[in-house]
Amino acid sequence: MSNNLPTTCAFTLHTSFSPLLPLYHTFLLDQFGVIHNGSESLHGAVNCIEVMHQQHKQMAILSNTSSPSHVAKKRLIKYGLQEGLFAGGLVSSGEECARHIRQHYCGGNNNSSSSDGNKKALWFTWKESEKQSPMQFLTHCEEGSGAMIDVATSVDEADFILLHGSEVWRRCRDIESSTSSSGQEDNDVIVDLKFLYDEDYTVVDKLLQEAANKGLPMVCANPDLIVGLPKGIEGHMPGKIANRYETIMGGTVHQFGKPNPRHFHSCLENLGMEFDVNSKIDGVAHVGDSLHHDVVGANAAGIDSIFVLGGIHAKELGLSATGCDEHSGIDIVDSRDPKREEKGKSYVTKAELISKLNVMFDEAGVYPTHVVPSLSLGKY
Repeated sequence: MSNNLPTTCAFTLHTSFSPLLPLYHTFLLDQFGVIHNGSESLHGAVNCIEVMHQQHKQMAILSNTSSPSHVAKKRLIKYGLQEGLFAGGLVSSGEECARHIRQHYCGGNNNSSSSDGNKKALWFTWKESEKQSPMQFLTHCEEGSGAMIDVATSVDEADFILLHGSEVWRRCRDIESSTSSSGQEDNDVIVDLKFLYDEDYTVVDKLLQEAANKGLPMVCANPDLIVGLPKGIEGHMPGKIANRYETIMGGTVHQFGKPNPRHFHSCLENLGMEFDVNSKIDGVAHVGDSLHHDVVGANAAGIDSIFVLGGIHAKELGLSATGCDEHSGIDIVDSRDPKREEKGKSYVTKAELISKLNVMFDEAGVYPTHVVPSLSLGKY
């Protein structure tokens, strides 16, 4: 891995994804904000992926989801995609995190807080739902190790922090033990962090400060800071908690996923590609909507980056996020004509958009190779 690969402040703006197809033989794709919004596929994305497959492009999904890879792959069907479209499979930060936990925290030893030798985790995670299964993640961490991860009920009991999600503090393994006779979750066992939607640090900071005082290491399964949820809601992600623990509390954090170049290279290895990690890798591009995770990571990995406007940075740029139908998204035009503009879309001239992007990229010190409205072959 090299941090000295050249970057350039020059980028090319495109009105659709079509001009990029002839330029690359391999595409690594982000999920949220590019392919789907967590509930539905985004307009044009499935068709674009199918066309790339027909043109024999090699593809892999590189995602900062906290789910194990095999779980995330199964969800692709919901968005109208078959696993066979992606020769490089799906590399998730959750999978890399689970491997780390299996190697470093599974297996009894005398340094554990548990009487049976199992390590105990202070567990930040998601609520159980059709989309999220925290227990499935925990058992995947333990798979093949012959050991268990016990769940701490307090900081004093814990050996490490498992930052799997940013929605609840879960103080038990068995979900049934956290549910009352009325079917409601026990608030003493499943504690709402009030962070995912509100970014309230009241509960989080108290736990983090206690953990920092005890010197607990943190393992973060999803380094994302924010995510675009359905209906324009902005979600606050585990990466914010991890950064706070490290920079403000002085804690030790192990994060997995983008922008670590290793995860980009894992996708290429899955595709059977040979490459030099210290040199520019031609013919490969990563498509993502996060400047700080997708673009930074791709640049560090030595591959071209394609920045998607209609994702998490859309609001910052004063644009509409890509939606699930043709009546949403961003239309890049030569000149504005309000009489012909459709409600629900963002219309922006090339000159105006390039000016905004130059300011954003200069402030971040991060520059993509290409910029597109969305993963769609047609102009909205």
